[in-house]
Amino acid sequence: MEGDRLFGLVEEYAAFGDHRTGSDADHATTGWLVQQFADRGLTVEVDSYEFDRWQAHGDVTIDDEPVEHLALHGEWEGPVPEGPVLATGYSVGFGGEQSFEAVAGAAQSSGYTSAVLATEHPHGSLVGVNRAPGEETGFPIVLVPAREAGRLDGAEGSRIRVDLAAEIGPGSTANVVAANGVVGRPLLLTTPMTGWFGCAGERGTGLAVLLDLVERLADRPLMVLATSGHELLYDGVKRWVADRSLDTTAIVHVGAAAASEAPEGAGRRALAPTRVAFCGGSTAAAAVGEALAPGAWSFVAEPDVWLGEGEVWSELDLPMLSVTGAGPWFHTPEDTPSNSTSPESLAVCAAALGEAVEAFDTAARG
Repeated sequence: MEGDRLFGLVEEYAAFGDHRTGSDADHATTGWLVQQFADRGLTVEVDSYEFDRWQAHGDVTIDDEPVEHLALHGEWEGPVPEGPVLATGYSVGFGGEQSFEAVAGAAQSSGYTSAVLATEHPHGSLVGVNRAPGEETGFPIVLVPAREAGRLDGAEGSRIRVDLAAEIGPGSTANVVAANGVVGRPLLLTTPMTGWFGCAGERGTGLAVLLDLVERLADRPLMVLATSGHELLYDGVKRWVADRSLDTTAIVHVGAAAASEAPEGAGRRALAPTRVAFCGGSTAAAAVGEALAPGAWSFVAEPDVWLGEGEVWSELDLPMLSVTGAGPWFHTPEDTPSNSTSPESLAVCAAALGEAVEAFDTAARG
């Protein structure tokens, strides 16, 4: 596809809103992607599933002024108890991570009833954190933007209030599976659909590039899978893999920030250097790495550790090509199309990945 068409797909995806699993935006994205696959001649199956959906409602205020916030997923049920609030910074996404369990334990032992943590981010943003079901501390923890860190200093007691209540109710979501009907063992193309906020760079660029691959490889046998539950630590793909015996030649995982940009200086942007491509189990690794070079991914052949949903797919012991990474607005509300990517970068990355996948698939078929 041309860059403008790819960018239009990113804009359409981001326009649905907050892509949290089980949300209205999630359901709208599923319908949109079903239509995108059908328009390209694929046979589509919507693999729906039910899950316990956790949500928090209410406000966080400092000096009676509302503060942008994100309740840490699944940490508690019911209203947050009244009492002293631990207010501090938290390193996440940039510069490493602390332990939520350690924060909760220290706060409880000191008599706090909740914690408000300012996330670390170079541009002062709020950063979402993936959480797996079962990781809950049982203690109310709320994240606020890095720019609020100064206001949190000494903001305990009456100056800061956490008026939130959390509930668990029935939720539904779906993985979307498609096939192009070409005879032969298929190549599996996969990408996640859900995440924090608008996800234009994180998820939208991957979906656009995936659809480009579907068009480019239309004469080859393809299975295409878009997964839900990503921010719940890959819940959707884990469920899908557990229920199936997969018969594919190889796997191509189009992960986070497929065509995300970062500032280069003097008002210019370039493809983010915090992006990486892994290739394992393939005799075409050298050709794959060469093809990917214009897309500015760091290239790792035969990695010891895979990232993102590549972690799940790597357990299947099949040849795999996986691209993933982050941009400066990764997991933030500012991950919008205009902030995170461009038609030019999308076109370059789609072309480079297309060349790489052709070489990778040809080698996998012997």
